[in-house]
Amino acid sequence: MANTKMDYREQEKFLQGSRIWGGASVACLIAAAAVAMIAEGPTNWPGRLIVGTVAALAVFIYYNPDYLHITVMPAKGLRWEIKVRWRIIAAILIAGVLAHGRTALLLAVIWLVAANLIARSFVPARYAAAYFWGTDFVLLAGGLLGTNLDILLGTTLLAAAAHLSVVISEKHSWRWPAVAILSGWMVVAVSAVQRRSDINTLLACAGLLLVSVGGTVWLVRRAREQSAKNVSAAMAELIEFTGYSEERIRELWATSNRQLAANWQFANPAEDNPEQMAEWYRQNSELYLFDISAYNLEYKRIRSNMKVLRLAKGATLDYGAGNGEILLELARRGHRVAYYDVEGVTMRFARQRAEHQGLAIDFFQAKSELAEAARQSGFDTVFSFDVLEHMPDLPGELTFLSSLLSPGGLFVFDVPAGSTKAHPMHLNHNLNVLEFMSKKGLVDERNVMLRLPFRKEEKYVFRAPARETARAIGT
Repeated sequence: MANTKMDYREQEKFLQGSRIWGGASVACLIAAAAVAMIAEGPTNWPGRLIVGTVAALAVFIYYNPDYLHITVMPAKGLRWEIKVRWRIIAAILIAGVLAHGRTALLLAVIWLVAANLIARSFVPARYAAAYFWGTDFVLLAGGLLGTNLDILLGTTLLAAAAHLSVVISEKHSWRWPAVAILSGWMVVAVSAVQRRSDINTLLACAGLLLVSVGGTVWLVRRAREQSAKNVSAAMAELIEFTGYSEERIRELWATSNRQLAANWQFANPAEDNPEQMAEWYRQNSELYLFDISAYNLEYKRIRSNMKVLRLAKGATLDYGAGNGEILLELARRGHRVAYYDVEGVTMRFARQRAEHQGLAIDFFQAKSELAEAARQSGFDTVFSFDVLEHMPDLPGELTFLSSLLSPGGLFVFDVPAGSTKAHPMHLNHNLNVLEFMSKKGLVDERNVMLRLPFRKEEKYVFRAPARETARAIGT
């Protein structure tokens, strides 16, 4: 069958293109803003706000199209929009301390708060783009035509509003963005006539709007096309394996995470009973099949998988491998790979994927078999993602997995901290992982980004000593 696997070489090519096109769009935006500022010559607080708005808009244009459209979640854009607009409202309140016209800013905040509350409760996702552009346009047009709002600041805010609207539109074409550009141009032109601004200011403001919307449209279009390819490949595999319809699979992609949380709370398995917990995971394996599948189609997960693939060296074990996504790609690249997980639907799915793609993967479901395989020929790389937070004995699991490493082998894993409403099955482990692994003789090899204290991602990278055997590490 054609196009029935996630092609990570293609993902890498796409992401490289995103960096190039995103960087070019940001460069054009900054250049347009610089020209506009030179033409208008803003001073004092409008100039500082313009620089801040352009900087935020540049980050949004570079990141948002891929983040919001490489996904299987249709309502992701609306949820993100509402969340980010609360942050914008907070920023406006802070800016009000430094700016003049605080009464006008207070009215703007009230308007934006009301718009957000209405959107959260009453606006369907398919109408969100038009709704938010309409509310922002009325507010900013009123500011440009009815108050002394700086024309360049107003244009910059219109450009940001247009981006926020266009980037969440579900069906993308040039028609809707053209409406945003033309309506924005119209207001800026009338405001320029009122203020007797020169033609250079008007052209620079028009260019700023065009660059913001045009760059967003192009990047969103690329992201949607790539996501459609990814979804098509995943859908083909799932339909063949389960026999479900496309509609049923999309429903499970959207609801499996919530169903897992509800099932856990209903069953309430004893956290100190490994057999009972393993049985719960076996019974809910099909839901995990769809939850993992949807997760692997998300932009951030794809980027994470790309980084993980680059870490793999030699013989590689994925402990809690789920649908086998990482191992399948490594096998395609010539690695000797081993799969470990509880027996269930996800393991059967991973086996079928490997067989259909003609890939050699060793499958394990017992620790004793895994340990024996490691004694015969150790693992150069051990991965364990989204697994250890489910295990009651975290120290024991870390000790066991460390013992499987060959001398100099790399152990990469994550341990999200504690249960949440969405993931009640995550256990609370009061363990200093860095100290524990250090006592085992493993060396912390996280890069600078992974060491940053404010990162939410709790990913660890440790290397076994080159001169000690894997079994010596575990003692």
